[in-house]
Amino acid sequence: MGDRMTVALDVRCLEQPFSSYARVIRLIRSAANAVDLELKEWREGASGTDVLWTPDPTLPPVTDQPRLWITVQDLNPMLPDGRPAWSRYRRARRYRKLIDTIDRAAWRLAVPSLATAKSLQQHFPKLQTPLVQIPWFPAPEFQLDESLCPNKSLPKRGYVLYVGALRQHKNWPLVLQVYAALPAALRAQHALVMVGSGHRSGKQARVMAAQLGIASNVHWLEGLADADLPALYQQAGVFLFPSLLEGFGLPPLEAQACGTPVIAAATSSLPEVLADSATLLNPHDAEAWVRATQLLLSDSSAAATAREAGLRNVTRYTPTFTGEAILSVLAEIDE
Repeated sequence: MGDRMTVALDVRCLEQPFSSYARVIRLIRSAANAVDLELKEWREGASGTDVLWTPDPTLPPVTDQPRLWITVQDLNPMLPDGRPAWSRYRRARRYRKLIDTIDRAAWRLAVPSLATAKSLQQHFPKLQTPLVQIPWFPAPEFQLDESLCPNKSLPKRGYVLYVGALRQHKNWPLVLQVYAALPAALRAQHALVMVGSGHRSGKQARVMAAQLGIASNVHWLEGLADADLPALYQQAGVFLFPSLLEGFGLPPLEAQACGTPVIAAATSSLPEVLADSATLLNPHDAEAWVRATQLLLSDSSAAATAREAGLRNVTRYTPTFTGEAILSVLAEIDE
């Protein structure tokens, strides 16, 4: 890459600190630092750089003409997610128009996984912009650290953990169903902690927990700061991630980095990211999830094996690995 190459990062999403895009911005910064790539931060006006990278699928209102590098995290708006048909149609139509517009303007489209690339090519067979894969990674604070102080607001160590917004494509009802189907003696020893925004389905989730007879065992956490997540993961006995649609899947990697066994859905990008390091199951087979959860909570040998597999898996995803992927894309400018 030439000495004069300059890159700006669109950081407007930092104004929404709990946004997944804000987290991605922090990861891009870390990856750039790992490979000594200087990034100028852009919010408005002219970028003054050769390349402007936007971490979400939008066209930045930049006033000069840098090469636009735009990220498509996933195609969730294009796919069935439990919404009514008319709602899905309108949402998918808006997203299709957006991607078509981006395709005409972008220099490169970044995707976090091969699964997302395949999905994008399937839904947009006439796509002209080259796709580049930029994988994410657990931030450095996600690590096995026995010195972390337990969160006093949480139940005792060993709980069942779910982290994710209570949105339909996250398949959160399965977590409640699985927990309710565990033996009562096991539930008495292991609470359920549900972490994530419930502005759409929070009331529904609590009603469901009550109907299943597990309300007293469920702890609900919203608006949790990223700084609190490592201890949250590390104190869990098992992490459940039954999501139907994922562009990459950071939460299970974060859990693994903290030494927590993972059970995840065998869908979208998750088999690619987790490989054989986690228990991957049909996200609609509740009985299989119950058996797998019961095994990891009651068999210390199985839990230890899963923990070691997860720790090995996360070594594949580092700031340097992602930084080198970024540099390889920028090198194409000089070719």
